[in-house]
Amino acid sequence: MYTLLTVVLILASLTLLYTLRRVAALRQETQAMEARSEQVHAIEQQYPELTEHQELPVAPAAQSVEELPDVYSNFIAYREPGEFEYMLPQYSSLYAENNDMFGWLRIEDTRIDYPVMYSPEEPEKYLHTDFAGNDAFSGTPFLDGACNFDSDQLLIYAHNMKNGTMFRDLYQYENRDFWEAHPVIYFDTLYDQYRFEVMAVLYDKVYYKTDDCFKFYQFIDAEDQLAYDEAVAYYKEHALYDTGVTAQYGDQLLALVTCAYQTEDGRFVVIARKVND
Repeated sequence: MYTLLTVVLILASLTLLYTLRRVAALRQETQAMEARSEQVHAIEQQYPELTEHQELPVAPAAQSVEELPDVYSNFIAYREPGEFEYMLPQYSSLYAENNDMFGWLRIEDTRIDYPVMYSPEEPEKYLHTDFAGNDAFSGTPFLDGACNFDSDQLLIYAHNMKNGTMFRDLYQYENRDFWEAHPVIYFDTLYDQYRFEVMAVLYDKVYYKTDDCFKFYQFIDAEDQLAYDEAVAYYKEHALYDTGVTAQYGDQLLALVTCAYQTEDGRFVVIARKVND
C-alpha cells in the first residue's frame, strides 16, 4: 500500500511540474505574440502611408535596396538578385525575425491562422521547428521546397495535432456544410493578399516510388495543359463531394496537406483555386 501511494504521489508531482512548465511556455508565447503585434502597430503608426499595399508610393530608381531612402527599408524583400518588391507592412517585422517566412494562411472559424515557412535548402526544417527556430513537435506550416511564387500548385504541409492546432481543423472540410459556410481560404505571400476557393476535399496517400499513378505531392508545375487538366480531373474524381468549382490551365492551385489514418501513409488534402479578381 505504501509503495502504491508513493507512486501516485510521484506521478502527481510530475504531472504538476509538466503543467507548470506548459503554462510558463504558453505565457511566453503569448507575450511574444503581443510584442510582435506591438511592433506591427508601431510600424503602421510611423508609416501610415504604407499601411495599404495598393497605395504604396513608387520606389525611386535604384540599383539596390541600400540606395533607397530609409523609409522603404522595412518593406523590401528580394525575389532574385537585383529585384525587390514592397513587402506588406503587417509582415515586415515578422520577416525581420525569421527570413524563412513565406506568407500567412488563414481559414475563418478555425485555429488555422499561421505563418507559412519556406526553406528550400532544408525542405523539412519546420516539420518540428517553431517560428522562432526552437524545437517543437507540432512544427510550423511550411511550403514544399520545390515550390515558388509562380508554381501551378503550392503545397503547404502541417501536422494533424490532437490538441486541435496546426492543420487539425482542416478535417472540418469533411463536412459539406462546413465547406458551404467556408468556401474561401486566405493565403498571403509577403507581397500580396490572395483568396483561394475550395475546389476539392479528398483522402490520398504517399505512394511507393515504383507506383505508377498520379501523386498529388509531385504535381507542382504542369508540363503542359494536358498534365494540368489531368490533375484537376483526378482531384474532382476523388473528392468527397462536388463543390461545383473547377480550374482552368493557368489558375494557381493551393494544396493543404496533413496526415490521415485511413491507410498507410494516408493524407487528408484540401485543394483550392486562386480567385483572380
